[in-house]
Amino acid sequence: MQTRSDRRARPTTNELLWEVADLAGGAAVMLLPMLLLAVPGIILFVALPALVLLAVAAAPVVVVGAILVPTYLLVRLVRRLLRRSNVAIHGSGLPRADARPGV
Repeated sequence: MQTRSDRRARPTTNELLWEVADLAGGAAVMLLPMLLLAVPGIILFVALPALVLLAVAAAPVVVVGAILVPTYLLVRLVRRLLRRSNVAIHGSGLPRADARPGV
């Protein structure tokens, strides 16, 4: 059989929630200095591997660019030279009238 004093000995739900909140706040304040130790670890184990993975992923793009860009520039130079030779031969950048299809 429970008496009235037994009921008062048990904390209410509200008191339990406040106690949990106090303990969580105290643990957070207690662990704040650990953040100073965690930052170098985060940099070492998260940021640097991410940078290495980005560099590895970028390597194929650099290789493809090293192959395609000079080819593109060479084609552009040849087209520009052909256009200039067309201007020198015909006197304008437009093709001759007899060279147009359908005329």
